Amino acid sequence: MNNKVKKFPLVDILSASFAAYRINGDYYRETRRFEESPTQFSNKDCLVEQFRNDEHFSPPDWQQMTIKDEDLQNAVASVEWINKENTLAIMADTLSDYMKNLITCLNTQQLTKEQFGVVAVTPKIYFEGKKKKDVKKSLKTNFSESKHISTIGSTFQGEFTLHEIKFVDKFSCHVLNGSCNGNLVSFFKSFDQTKELPKESTTFNIKAKIKRHGENFITKFPETILNYVKIG
Repeated sequence: MNNKVKKFPLVDILSASFAAYRINGDYYRETRRFEESPTQFSNKDCLVEQFRNDEHFSPPDWQQMTIKDEDLQNAVASVEWINKENTLAIMADTLSDYMKNLITCLNTQQLTKEQFGVVAVTPKIYFEGKKKKDVKKSLKTNFSESKHISTIGSTFQGEFTLHEIKFVDKFSCHVLNGSCNGNLVSFFKSFDQTKELPKESTTFNIKAKIKRHGENFITKFPETILNYVKIG
C-alpha cells in the first residue's frame, strides 16, 4: 500500500493561486453559489479542483482555470517581495503563526494539498501590500490637510471619489475608502453580486449619515466614517 503524500510544484500552485485571484477579482474564503450567475469558487477550492486527479469528483459547474503568463510572473515576484518585506520580522521572530507558515511554504519547492489554503492567500497579501505602500505615499502627498466632516449623526450629501474598494470576508461586504472635497472618508456597503462594482478613481454622488470621526488606518490622518450610504 502506497501511503506517500502527493506533492505539487510550488510554482504551479502559486501560479494557479494568482489565476484564481484574477478570475475572482479578490480573495474569497468560502465558495458562493447564485441562482442567476456562475458559482464563485473560493480561492482555495479553485486550487483543489484545478489539481484534482479525478474530474468525476469535481462539481459539475467547475471549469478548469487557464493559467496566463502574468500569473506565473506574479507567482515568482510574490515570493521575492514577501520574503524581502518580512526580512526584519523574520529576524526579530515577530511574525504571526500564519505568516511563518506562509513563508515556509513559499520557500519550499513542493507543497501538499493541505497547504493549498495557506498559499491561496498569497496574491491578496502581495497585491494589497504593494498597493498599501503606494496608497500611503499618495495619501501623505494629497491629504495631509484632511479634516472630519460635519457632526456625528448628521446627514451628508456630496461627491465621493473612490480610492480603494475591497471585500471584507469577515463582514461579507465591501469597504470603500475615498475622499470628499479633500477630506478622507470610508464606509462599508453590500453590493448585488450580479452587478458591477464601483470603479476605483471614479467620482459619484452619495448620501449618508455621519457614523463617527476616526482616523485613516494607513496614515492616521482624520477620516470620517459613514453609514446608511446611498450611491447615486
